[in-house]
Amino acid sequence: MKAAVESQAALIELQRIDSAILAAQLKLKSLPEREQITAIHTRIAAGAIEIATAEAELADVAIDLRRSEVDVEQVANRMTKDENRLSSGTGTPKELEQLQHELVTLAKRKAELEDTELEIMMRHDAAKEKVAIFKSDEEGLKKLELELNVRLENAAADCAREIQLQQSARTLVIPKIEEPLLALYEKVRAAEYGVGAALLIGNKCDGCHLVINAIELERIKSLATDEVLRCEDCRRILVRI
Repeated sequence: MKAAVESQAALIELQRIDSAILAAQLKLKSLPEREQITAIHTRIAAGAIEIATAEAELADVAIDLRRSEVDVEQVANRMTKDENRLSSGTGTPKELEQLQHELVTLAKRKAELEDTELEIMMRHDAAKEKVAIFKSDEEGLKKLELELNVRLENAAADCAREIQLQQSARTLVIPKIEEPLLALYEKVRAAEYGVGAALLIGNKCDGCHLVINAIELERIKSLATDEVLRCEDCRRILVRI
């Protein structure tokens, strides 16, 4: 195949544009914010389970605390009632003596219940703090997610602008390339990971970066400048400079 030198030069310009488009498309697909947002979603989901578990624990401890408060309150009321009766002096000496013994017993019982209540209060405070920490973490993650979404939107917009810019440049270059050469380029580009044409720099193909053997290089030198070359290794179109 033959093609004008100007057409082959335009092909390299087109390849640079297509490589820029491909790079922008790959960047768009692999923006780090996407993976970070996915990781945050996973952490939020796990955090929601932790919050639910901690809240259930807090609810159970709250019930225990209320029961303990009621127990203390009942004993305290009984003690008040006995103290008032003892103070009034009503009753036989034996009954008053029994009241004194009962007050001693109730005081011990009240002390034990208060110790239990204090222990439950400490558990309640710890469970409450755990819920607060989990919710604070969740709030922080959601705030970070919002920030990442903004960054992702901006980065995606930058990539989209770059792609649009390069596509506009592509429409200006294509008319400079002869149709048969352009068709060959598109075919090779589809088969060779987006690179259909490469420069021949010295004795190397800039597409596969392999050295061209001396015999092939001499043959190339003998060809007319409008002869379209192909790399023997990667089969990309070779453009001489």
